[in-house]
Amino acid sequence: MLSATLSKIINVVLYQIGWFSCVIGAVRGYSVTGSLLALLMMLIHLSLANSRKSELKLMFCVCLLGVMIDSIQQALGVFSFKIEPDWPLWLPLWVFVIWAQFATLFRYALYWLTGRYLLAAAFGLAGGPLAYWGGVRLGAAEFGGNLLYSLVTLALVWALLTPVLFWISARFDSREGRYRRSFAAACEEKS
Repeated sequence: MLSATLSKIINVVLYQIGWFSCVIGAVRGYSVTGSLLALLMMLIHLSLANSRKSELKLMFCVCLLGVMIDSIQQALGVFSFKIEPDWPLWLPLWVFVIWAQFATLFRYALYWLTGRYLLAAAFGLAGGPLAYWGGVRLGAAEFGGNLLYSLVTLALVWALLTPVLFWISARFDSREGRYRRSFAAACEEKS
């Protein structure tokens, strides 16, 4: 197994590549390509993860919860995502992917927040609006008509949501995540 520190660094790099792929892909009109690249980052994460089943469960759960929350916020005019013409869903594919990929951080890069619910709430209070602000600044989304309403709503939602996500993550697997040393080692352990 890799060290906890190196696992965290790799985890952050995989997440950031995926996040930027999704957002820049949406901005440039290549949201499917960006989503596929982010999915590749998730596959790399899963191939190296020490607990694939719990990671998959967490990714699925966080994706469902996140899509539900983003759908409600979009309906309330907090923000709107850039959606390509002829896309059949109310949210773009890349939003689903980003939520699933966000789940990969809980047992790795953000593990230090596990069980620290007030600190996780403070992290969400600041980090949630900043992530959406980044997406808006890059052109993948737009805030609603009232910027203050959008930012306050995002801050409150994320202050509540972040501790809940850590609680859910701990229910699936409370151990700190570590990556295997290589893909070959991951395949050997599988057999």
